[in-house]
Amino acid sequence: MAALVGSSLGTKCPLEDVPLCDGPRRVILDLDGGGDDAWALVMLLSNEEKYNICVQAVTCSHGNARVSDVLVNVLRILASLDRLDVPVYGGASEPLITPGPTRNASHYFWGSNGFGDVEFESSFSVNTLESLHAVESMNDLFQMYPNKIALLAVGPLTNLALLYKMYPETRDKIAGLYLLGGNRHGVGNTALAAEFNFFRDPEAAHIVLNNSPMIVHVFPWETVLLQTFTTKWRFETFRQSTNPAVQVLNQVENVVYAQEEIWTPCDMYVAAIFLNGSILQTVKSYRAEVELTGTVTRGMMAILHHVKDVNQHNVAVIDEIDAAEVERMLVALNDFK
Repeated sequence: MAALVGSSLGTKCPLEDVPLCDGPRRVILDLDGGGDDAWALVMLLSNEEKYNICVQAVTCSHGNARVSDVLVNVLRILASLDRLDVPVYGGASEPLITPGPTRNASHYFWGSNGFGDVEFESSFSVNTLESLHAVESMNDLFQMYPNKIALLAVGPLTNLALLYKMYPETRDKIAGLYLLGGNRHGVGNTALAAEFNFFRDPEAAHIVLNNSPMIVHVFPWETVLLQTFTTKWRFETFRQSTNPAVQVLNQVENVVYAQEEIWTPCDMYVAAIFLNGSILQTVKSYRAEVELTGTVTRGMMAILHHVKDVNQHNVAVIDEIDAAEVERMLVALNDFK
């Protein structure tokens, strides 16, 4: 479902397939509509000119909320930034194998609608959106701009797994793949030993890691825990922000983080490393598999340390980043233009 106002004719990405040296780096953001997804979107849109990138499209998946709510959350952020030119597509509404895991194992941290169930003054309808599915839009775009569009996937990987299975020829046309998900030491953020995005659709994560022709850059949960900010810092830093998208997120996170001491804008980190590769400090390649049958480990990303042959490696795990530079990039979001 693509917003009529956000057709590909309206996006700031050039219509013609220009050489990378002459045009911006194109990116698709595949998300599941929580507040941290919104921070990733804001980080990208606020830095298109500075880092010479353009957001080709936003594709939406189940995860933090129902797809219909995810679409509304994305439109709310885009509207706040006057960026409804960015195409938005609705995608998978459930994991590949149903029924999916219950929320008893991973509560609704972002509320039932992904934005803290805040009652905003304005509302958005998804009834005026086109019917093109996110997976079809991904295929069209990767075919149109082969090896020119990177994909940042910061929700469950259902859309990407479906793309790989429906249009396998497209796999070789993705310029780069960056994930927020998985765990490299067995530390999860669900009731089981798995990170939420992989936990929500383990089969999809398995398909992606085993079928991507390129090394997949993975920002795992344990690295998020090393880079956290205090909620005190978060609220003091953005309380007086003039960025309208940050003002929206202030309303959301005043509710979600009211009783929390640590702020974890997980998905934002993937946007930051895509924009600014210099913040990467420790990245190691491994062979990784996703556990599908374990009683308490289903969805866990298992690192096969005994596989030393780099030709068999499928992930580049990001262990350390320049936290001070990420902080600078976050603070800069207050300078809305």
